[in-house]
Amino acid sequence: MRVRASLGTLALLGLVDVGVVEKPTTAYLLLHSENGCMGECVFCPQSRLSRSSKDLVSRVPWPEVELEELINKIKTNTAVGRICIQTVIKKRFLDDVLKIVSSLRSEGVEKPISVSTTPISKGDLQRLRDLGVDKLGIGFDASTPEVFKLVRKPYSWEHYLKFLSNSIDVFGPSNVYVHLIYGLGENDVEFFKSMKFFKSLGVNISLFSFTPVKGTTSSNWRKPDLIGYRKMQILRYLMDSGLDVDNYVRVEGGKLILSKELINGILSSTDKFFDAFLTYGCPSCNRPFYNESVRGPYYNYPSREFLLRNKDSLVSELKRLLSECG
Repeated sequence: MRVRASLGTLALLGLVDVGVVEKPTTAYLLLHSENGCMGECVFCPQSRLSRSSKDLVSRVPWPEVELEELINKIKTNTAVGRICIQTVIKKRFLDDVLKIVSSLRSEGVEKPISVSTTPISKGDLQRLRDLGVDKLGIGFDASTPEVFKLVRKPYSWEHYLKFLSNSIDVFGPSNVYVHLIYGLGENDVEFFKSMKFFKSLGVNISLFSFTPVKGTTSSNWRKPDLIGYRKMQILRYLMDSGLDVDNYVRVEGGKLILSKELINGILSSTDKFFDAFLTYGCPSCNRPFYNESVRGPYYNYPSREFLLRNKDSLVSELKRLLSECG
C-alpha cells in the first residue's frame, strides 16, 4: 500500500538522506491520492483547485513510500513518539485509514496513533477508537462560519460542529484537537472568541499560521502578522493553564490588547512561559517548520532547545507586543 510521509519523517526513519535542522518526534503519514483531495480549500496544495504539486501539504514535501517499509522502520525507531495519519477526501478514504491503523497494530507497532480527518460518522469514529486510535484532530482551520465559507471548506460549519460533538462523545474532550489557522481573513477579536468557544467544550486547540503556497488559490495572500499570532499563542496557553483569560485581555478600538503586566511577566519568566510558543498538538507532535522556513521568522518553535537558540528574536517580538499594551 502506497502512502505519503513528510520529508522530515523519512529523514527521521533513515529512508532519505537529507539534512534537517530539527527532526520530528511524530511520524506523519498522509493518505495517497494521485489527484490530491476532492475538497476545495483555497490554502491547501492538496485541493482539487490547486495547481501545486500533490506531494505538498503546507510548505512541506510528502514523498510516496510503501507502508510496509515505513512500518518496519517505525517499529524499531525509539525517536518516534507517535504516529499521525492525515487524510484527504477521496472515494473510500476511510477504508485506507482503517487499513493503515490495522496494519500498524497487526505488525506489532504499539506507539500511540492520531488521526486527523474531515467529518465521518459516529460509528466510524468508534471503529477508529476500537482499533487503537487515541487522539483525533479536526481541521476546522477557519475560526468563524464566514471565513469557513470564504476558504471553501468542505461540508458546512454546522456539520463540523456535529462531527466535533460526536468526536467528544467517542474520544472524550481531552483527546480531541481542533486545528485553527490564524490569518485566513478573521480579525484578532474573532479568533480569540473562537478559541474561547472551543475551549469551553473542553477540547484542545492546535494553532497554525496561514502559509501561502505557490499554485494554491490563496498563493498571493500575505503571511499573517507575527505579533498577532504571538497574542493567540499566549491566550491559548493561559486557557490551557486554567486561568480566566478575560483578566489578561481587553478589546479597545476593535483591537485585542493584552495586559502590560502579563507581557512583563512572560519576559521575566522565560523558563515558564516560553512553552506557549512551542508547537502544540497531540503528545509528541512538533511539526518542524510546517508554517515557516528554517530561516524564520518562526511562528511555532519545534523544541525548547531550538527556541532557546533563537530566544533573542522572540524576546524582541514580545517587546513589540509590550509596546502595544499602552
